[in-house]
Amino acid sequence: MIEVRRAELGDVEGIRQIGLQTWPVAYGGLVSEQFIADGLAQYWSPEAVERGMRYGITLVAADGEQLVGVVGLGREDDFWVMWKLYVLPDHQGKGVGKALLDAAIEALPAGTTELLLDVLVGNEQAIRFYRANGFGDPARTPDRDLGVETMWMSRGGL
Repeated sequence: MIEVRRAELGDVEGIRQIGLQTWPVAYGGLVSEQFIADGLAQYWSPEAVERGMRYGITLVAADGEQLVGVVGLGREDDFWVMWKLYVLPDHQGKGVGKALLDAAIEALPAGTTELLLDVLVGNEQAIRFYRANGFGDPARTPDRDLGVETMWMSRGGL
């Protein structure tokens, strides 16, 4: 039975392990090995995980004692952005990602009407998941240029 809950400081290493195990699988063949190594160092360090918990919303999916997924939300400009949604490879396709996404939307502050995310243009599996869960082209985005390899997606009507 999967339980989704707010992350606690004791979850930092478990959250890091999700990143370390999912990033090479999720991005292998889509980006360079250096991109993966740099991303793991930048976004999955203990400091980065703790910062996301302190300044945003971090939820975890647990299967008993094992953390099997994580979602992280934060602010950019006037927008709520989903920075992370990762599920361990052997738990994918079992509803964990959907449970995390639903819980993340539920955890947003009252009055939030839209959630944004950025995704690699070539990450077709992720794009299919997000489209199936109501994400599409945004009307507005933060003032950050994503370049040509990444795109914004938005889910409104929250």
